[in-house]
Amino acid sequence: MSRSRPQTTPIRRGDLVEVEIVARGEGPDGIAKLGDYVVFVPGTLPGERVFVEITSAARKFGRGEPLELLLPAADRVEPFCKHFLDCGGCHLQHQLYGAQLDDKRARLSRGLAHALGERAPEVAATIAAKPSHGQRHKVALHLRNAPGGRLEGCFHRQRSVELVAVRECPASDPLAWDLANATVALLAELPLDAWHPFRAPDGLLRTVLVRATTGGEAHVLVVAREARVPGLETLVPRLHAAGATTISVNTNDGEPSRLLGPRTHVVSGPRRITEEIGGVRHLLSPSAFFQTSPQAAAHLVDLVLTWLRPTADDDVADLYCGAGLLTLPLARRARAVLGCELAGAAVDDAVAAAELNGIHNVHWFRGRAEHALVRCRTGELPRPRLVALDPPRRGLEPAVIAELAELRPSRIAYVSCEPQTLQRDLAAFDAAGFRTTLVTPVDMFPHTSHVEAVAWLTDRSG
Repeated sequence: MSRSRPQTTPIRRGDLVEVEIVARGEGPDGIAKLGDYVVFVPGTLPGERVFVEITSAARKFGRGEPLELLLPAADRVEPFCKHFLDCGGCHLQHQLYGAQLDDKRARLSRGLAHALGERAPEVAATIAAKPSHGQRHKVALHLRNAPGGRLEGCFHRQRSVELVAVRECPASDPLAWDLANATVALLAELPLDAWHPFRAPDGLLRTVLVRATTGGEAHVLVVAREARVPGLETLVPRLHAAGATTISVNTNDGEPSRLLGPRTHVVSGPRRITEEIGGVRHLLSPSAFFQTSPQAAAHLVDLVLTWLRPTADDDVADLYCGAGLLTLPLARRARAVLGCELAGAAVDDAVAAAELNGIHNVHWFRGRAEHALVRCRTGELPRPRLVALDPPRRGLEPAVIAELAELRPSRIAYVSCEPQTLQRDLAAFDAAGFRTTLVTPVDMFPHTSHVEAVAWLTDRSG
């Protein structure tokens, strides 16, 4: 029996080559080709010619580090942060912002055309962040001991769990950024070490997480391997003076990739802070999920309301409702809303916010979306004519689409944070008899490759 010869690559690690960037990859990468062989080069744009050093050459693809930009793209600009491409927070600071928006629209269009063919919907222009800086209202500074032992705040490097110290982050909301750094500085006064799974396995402190609202409230969450952080109580007055509305501790003794653990307790201040979006006051507890950019969240709400157009005669279902970002504004217009969410803490926030806003026509279902829809189909819960979907990155379970195919709502609004799962799910909806009429991207994370979008669907049989 003959053995196949191992596949060879046209390059080796350490080679110096001139390449042309022909397309954009994920994150900060541009794509070059040497014949059929793909080389990823960070910090490059389509149309550029770059002199690179090959840093890896696997069988299917290689990676190169740019040494000299020989021909820049017309939409290249100077990055506005000194940590660009060192930390993993941004991918596209080197590209004109308008071109970023165009590229996100084009990326969605190509994917939907591939998934849906002739029935691919129109993709609207990407809704811009204005301004494109300062939109991230949640900041997570991971802690490590700098030389000399002093604590410092870090972000992860690109595609790595390695930490890199950061001194600025123009992409973050100034209140959240300044408060996170003030918290790190105050924690550095305590005789406590940062945790590192290999170098300091007995360290206590892991992360400082801050969420700030547009109304000036802020929650400081100290993530530690144990529930008690000795000396933290002595810092409380100064943390409040630095801008903290609430101070909490989250206990996390899990893997390095895990940001939060299962238990959080409030040290000082109210349990929830308030964020107002579109005239609705939302209540946010320390570790519950809420959109990172309030401005972009308002765009999502507007797009969902514009399509669903609920009236006082309509029953609506909001699946994967979280803390009620879509549920509460829908309830202000509809006869009744079913808010379904698996995370109990998020539902607690939503229930409290409904009470705060005087909204009493929501039935909260704590559990899986497909289980709620079964109850709608069997008559235990009202049958929705309109449906909002805001699933996590993994998208919808097939059972959810199957149940919606049985219920036949007249209109569906699907909020997506992952283009690939959106394409998969819209193809499944198409096969189930729903037509996607429009997809609108929203720039939730400017200067990154992340694409948020809202898809409008209608029942073709209606």
